[in-house]
Amino acid sequence: NVMAVDEVDWVTACDKVSDIDRVDRQYLWLATLPYKVGIFTGLTCTLGALPMVFHRPTVEAFNEIYVTTDVPEEKDLETALEVGNWAWNWMEPPMGTIGFMILSMQLVRAQMQNMGWKPYTHLVKSYRADRLARLYPQYNADVVREFSQ
Repeated sequence: NVMAVDEVDWVTACDKVSDIDRVDRQYLWLATLPYKVGIFTGLTCTLGALPMVFHRPTVEAFNEIYVTTDVPEEKDLETALEVGNWAWNWMEPPMGTIGFMILSMQLVRAQMQNMGWKPYTHLVKSYRADRLARLYPQYNADVVREFSQ
């Protein structure tokens, strides 16, 4: 389409397509920011969950600063499982609630897709494709939109 519309050779058309690609990706960092925050948050929670439940120094520090519940006797904190039993008293409600919230959000997203509604990813892709087609009206809009996606 670029070669025919601009009446240029293949090499020049490739340069133009590269320019179009750069414009298309200009705000991609912003569009992918929610995903990156989600990945970072998920990894942080994943790596932090075990010490928050089973690592005695971490559990004791968290209890001292945030929970302030009574510390069990020394004989009841001899193993990681005993520490986990104590920590689970305050870790279970947020972990269970957050787990249920994630499960519910997955269900909502699946039902949105079943109904043909566009979750965030599709909205971002559609916006990028439409924006690119508006920026390059001299080319076939369907081809430019497809290139963007």
